[in-house]
Amino acid sequence: MTRTRIIVAATAALLIAGLSACDEDGSAGASGTVINDAAPETTQARTEPAPTEETGPDQAESGGTGSGEQGSGEATTSPDGSAPDEEPSSQVCKVADLAVTVQYVDSAAGTVHQALRFTNTGNRTCEIQGFPGVSYVGGDDGHQIGKPAGRSGDKGPAITLDPGSQAWAPLAAPRPENYDEATCRPQEARGFRVYPPQEYDSVFVPLPLTACSNTEAVGNFLTVRTLQEGSPS
Repeated sequence: MTRTRIIVAATAALLIAGLSACDEDGSAGASGTVINDAAPETTQARTEPAPTEETGPDQAESGGTGSGEQGSGEATTSPDGSAPDEEPSSQVCKVADLAVTVQYVDSAAGTVHQALRFTNTGNRTCEIQGFPGVSYVGGDDGHQIGKPAGRSGDKGPAITLDPGSQAWAPLAAPRPENYDEATCRPQEARGFRVYPPQEYDSVFVPLPLTACSNTEAVGNFLTVRTLQEGSPS
């Protein structure tokens, strides 16, 4: 029994000494797990700045307008989307650009030939093309008399009107006395209501005359042709 106790005591003493030595140099823990003094190798997370209203991903690639390296490019469009300092393209002539007058040309075979003249009185170049809308109007309320003018011929090419330049459309009106009263149903007109091509606004052109008002008659009491460049000879 004495020998066994001596062996157990010696073994216990050796274990205690080993544990004390490990604790002193810090190379091992009480659990027996080896701890590495160096930090484990890791991959540092790469963060990107969040897109903002000024420098989004798409603007960064194309040279946006934001601050910093991504926004070093200059803006290539103005707020309305057009290129800066770009000359405006030619546009359709509006009522505000035009002065419309009527000019007598001649009379033949019982028909009065007139010219509707469109003069660019604005300060920009514009384009005009096709058939104007024309009808007789009368009374203080400017009500339409009869049918609007019928169209004759083909639609012509676009005409560029520089400020001060003109285009004109031939207008033909058979004389009311060519018809019996029941067919014509004559009324006194104050002039014409004229719509420039591709326009929804009209202009009143004064010209007192007698007009046929029968909307059920066969044929036209007023006929217009497509616009031509310049003025009637």
